[in-house]
Amino acid sequence: MTKKIEKKWYKSKTKIGTLLIAAGPILITLGGLLTGTINLVNGLTALSTEVGAVFAVFGIRNLPFVNKA
Repeated sequence: MTKKIEKKWYKSKTKIGTLLIAAGPILITLGGLLTGTINLVNGLTALSTEVGAVFAVFGIRNLPFVNKA
């Protein structure tokens, strides 16, 4: 039986790409909250959705049926 070697998260091109793509909407939402163009309730809802989507991508990526060896 072979032993699966798991590399660090920052060595994964997919995870780095996910973070770069997710940074845009998160920064836009934070900027809108700080400047007042987005009200607090809608901004927090959008921010939680964006951060949750990033966590979901990281979690789905590590599921066993996605990463078949």
